[in-house]
Amino acid sequence: MNGVRGVVMGVAIVLSAAAGHAQFKVKNEKAEQRSKFKNPPTLQTSIDTRDAFIDRIGEDGFYCRLPAPAVVVADTPLFGEYEKNTDNLVTPDWMQLKPDEKAIFAELAGPGATDAQAKDVFDMEAHHWILIVETVRWWEACKELTLKLTPYQAEVQAARVALAYWRELDPDVVTKLTAIREALDKEPSPVPAGQDFPTYFNQHYQRPASGKEYLWMQAQVVGVVMAEKPEPTVVEALKRLE
Repeated sequence: MNGVRGVVMGVAIVLSAAAGHAQFKVKNEKAEQRSKFKNPPTLQTSIDTRDAFIDRIGEDGFYCRLPAPAVVVADTPLFGEYEKNTDNLVTPDWMQLKPDEKAIFAELAGPGATDAQAKDVFDMEAHHWILIVETVRWWEACKELTLKLTPYQAEVQAARVALAYWRELDPDVVTKLTAIREALDKEPSPVPAGQDFPTYFNQHYQRPASGKEYLWMQAQVVGVVMAEKPEPTVVEALKRLE
C-alpha cells in the first residue's frame, strides 16, 4: 500500500540501498546518516530482505531503471510503506511502536500471548510480508504502473508477487501469513452494505486509518491472491507487471 496517511513518526535511519547491486548501475544517493539512533537489527535484516528479493528477480532479468530504495527505520501507522516521492522503504522497529499498535499484534498472537510472541507476529507481518509487498510497489513505480492501475489493482499485483516469492523462498512465512489473515478475517468488515471491497479499498487506501483497519484491508487482498489457481511463479507474477 503506497499512500502516505500521516507524517512518519519516530527516529529515521537511511542507508544506501544500491550498494552491492551492480545490476542497477546507479548508486543510491541517500547514504547519509540522518540520526544518532544506533543501528538496530531491524535495519540490517530489512536491508537483507530487500536485497534478497531484488537479487532474486534480477536472476530472471527483471531490472529497474531506479536505484533500489533506501531503508528507513521509523514508526509508521501502515507498519511499512514505499514512499514514491522519496524512494524510501519505511519499516518500523518494534520498540518504536505505540502501546496501542503493540496491542494489535498481541491480540493477533492469541490469548495470553507474551510480548515476545506479539513481536514475532509483528516481525513476520512488517519485516517479511509488508516489506516485500512494498518493494514490489517500488517495482511498480519503476514501471510507471501506478499511472495505469487503480490502488486496489496495484495492491493485488504487489501481493501476488510477494506471495509467489515467499512460496518459493520460505513456505513457513506463507503458513504464518495465513494464520494472521484468518485472525483478521474474523474482524467486523468496515465495508458499507452494497459496496464491494475493491471500491472501498480505492476510496480509503490514502485516508487515515487505524493500524488494524490497514491490516484488515491487506488481509482481504492476501485472501484474493491466495485463492488464485494455478499458483503463479515469481516470474509469472512479475510478467503481469511488464
